Order: sequence, then C-alpha cells, then structure tokens
Amino acid sequence: MPAEARAYQPGPDRRRPGFAVRLFGGALQGGLWGMWLGCGPLILFLGAPARIPIYLYGQVDTRLETPEAKALTILVIALGLLPALATAIGSRLRPAQALPFLAIAMAILFSITLSLLGTHDRADVVKPLLGFYVLGLVALLASADAREEAFLHNLLIGYATMHALAALVALLDGNFLYGRFMGRLGPNYWGSVCAYGLLAATAARSRLLLVLLAAVDLFTLLVSQNRTAMMALIAGGGVLMILGYLRSGVAGRLWMWLAATAGSVALLFVMPILLSKVLMVDDPRRGLDSGGTGRAAAWQEAWAVFEQHPLFGVGYRHHEQYITAASSAHQAYLATAADMGVIGLLVFLIFLFVGLGAALYKAVTLRSKGYAALAALLLGYAVQGMAEQRAINFANSISLMMIIAVAMSTRFTLPPSPARGRTTYA
Repeated sequence: MPAEARAYQPGPDRRRPGFAVRLFGGALQGGLWGMWLGCGPLILFLGAPARIPIYLYGQVDTRLETPEAKALTILVIALGLLPALATAIGSRLRPAQALPFLAIAMAILFSITLSLLGTHDRADVVKPLLGFYVLGLVALLASADAREEAFLHNLLIGYATMHALAALVALLDGNFLYGRFMGRLGPNYWGSVCAYGLLAATAARSRLLLVLLAAVDLFTLLVSQNRTAMMALIAGGGVLMILGYLRSGVAGRLWMWLAATAGSVALLFVMPILLSKVLMVDDPRRGLDSGGTGRAAAWQEAWAVFEQHPLFGVGYRHHEQYITAASSAHQAYLATAADMGVIGLLVFLIFLFVGLGAALYKAVTLRSKGYAALAALLLGYAVQGMAEQRAINFANSISLMMIIAVAMSTRFTLPPSPARGRTTYA
C-alpha cells in the first residue's frame, strides 16, 4: 500500500467528548438511575401525615390514598425522565441489548391490557399507559452501552444510599405506635425498603460504606418488626453467601466455614429471643395461631376470585374490590392470578424467574458482585411474594428495582463496536 494511502487510513476516534457526555456518560449514569429509584421513600415520607392507631381510621386499610399521596407518586415516577435523558445524551444506545427484556415487557403490557378489557372503568386506561412509560424507561436503561460492573455498582449503591437516608430521616421523625416503628408510611413499607436496600448495598466496594448502610437498614428492619421483609433478607443473604463461597479461594472458604459455625452456635442461644421478641410466634395477634395475621382468610378469598375468573382475571389491580378479610390478597402469586388470570400469572413467573436465572448465571460466570446483588434482590422478592403483595407494580421503588434487575440481568452483552458520533465513558 502506498505511503499516501496509509497516511489517510482512519484510526480510532479520539475526539474529546462534549461536556454533557463527560458529565453523564458511562457508569456515572448508574448512580443517577439508582438515586431516582431510591428517592421515592423519602419524597413520599415527607408528604405523608404521621400514623395514628388503626381504630381511628374506621377501615381495614390504613394506607389512606389521599390526592397528595397520588400526586407525589406521579412526581416520583415522572422524575425517571432525568436519568433517561442523561442516558440518551451521554451513551451510545444499543437497543439490541434490551431485546429479551422488551419481549417480556410486551407480554406484561399485553396481559395487563387483556385483563382490563372487561372492567368498564375509564380510569383503567392509565394503568397500561403507566406500564408503557416505566417499561420504556427501563428498556432505554438496558440499551445503554457502558461497563456493566461499574454501571451496576453505581446503580445499586445509589439505590441503597437513598433508601438508608430515607430510613434515617423517618427514624429521626419518631413516628412509633405501641413500640413499633410506623414512619408515616407503615412498618411493612419500611421493612421492605431496608431489606432490599441492604441487599443492594452488598455491591459496595467500601466496607465502611457497607457497614454504615447495613447498620441503618438492620436497625430499621428490627424496629419495624416486618417479618416478611426479614424472610426476603434471609433468602437474598443466603444466595449471596453461596455466590461469595463460589468466588472465594481456599482461605476465604475456610473463614466462611468458621463464621458459619460460630454463627450457628450463637443462634442456638438467641433463638428463644428471636422467636418471641422478633418473629413473635407466641403473640396472640401476630403469632402462629393468628392465621398469618389474618392473611389466611384473604388467601381463600383471592383463590375464590381466581376460580371464578381463571383465564383473564378480574382486572389488573382490581382483586382488592373482591377481598373483605384484608386490604388485599397479601400474596403476590394469588393476587396476580386473581387480577390477570392464569395468563398474567404465567407472564409474572417468566418475568421473575427468567430474570433470577439470568442474574445467577452472570453472577457465577462473571464472578460479579453486582449481578450477585441483583440475584439476591430477585430471590428476596420471590420469597416475600409468598406473604406480601409484591408483584408487577410500576409505582414503588422496590418493584421498580426488580424490573430493572430483570432488564439488566437478561440483556445481551454485545461485543464492542467502533465509536460513531458518541463516545461512551465509564
């Protein structure tokens, strides 16, 4: 080749990116997404009144759906446009990465819309539109071309930090009833916020940061006495220990065995206190003889609703109108079956467990703490769904985190391509 031709061969794109790309590019976007996901509890708390004894409400459900609360929820969801805009500006978008998630998202929207066809409620049109908006944001997130581990780390730590900050502010507010932490939004809400915040915090590179976040989350979880969130934390923590064991060398595994042995011995001594004071198995209102704190009757009613509408259900988020024993089915799988029938239940199971399987596979093959945390979050969500209504939801930080966990776990990892126009910085 002549020297003149060689001199004009194109080389790598070394142009300096613009200010917006350098500010929002690559893995930094993960932190913006995490902060958006985690800001919901703090904003909702600041707009909520203090909790009062349940008998003063005159109804079963103490979560009053005020216009202010709905407006704040809409605000939180709308704020997702900020990280989405940063991703659109600062990253090369590769939509092919998000194809698996897009397929699941289309199935979710289809099953929701199908379930609502027979409800004859004009307000129901908002539900699939909200789903389309949220799933579109998440698809954009999954399309971002950035270093995955750094991106995941920033996303998870941003989420965990915002959750711990919200819990700390709520604790300082001091809304307790009968010795149980209410935090204006309810004990079950804060228990879940802190359980999933702690699981996300395990992706932290700094041990000091992990200890600080864990201290706030564990204390809040204990004073909220939310046992289903404790179940989620134990399940997620278990998978993290297994994955950590697989990543460790011989010395690390030995230390883990020693720690497990010491922990088992200590557990024998504190088990009576845990059963009585934390899990409250002998409490007349919340113990073993309470029928799951009234959940058993709600489960029976939800099952009856499903039996009467087995194919398409009674409509997404409509089964509560058929439940009298409690505010809802208090069981994610029964609630989904009653709402959207067997079709919706199948879609939800595919959504949850395909995401969990993909996260576990990437956590093992890539030896990734980020994907290990996503697997822990999804497993905790699956376990908590046995006793709480945690399913497909587009308006709370926990369910939104699960949707993103599925999107990030199932997305394709494409080979790097030459930079064209935009440069991705991690």
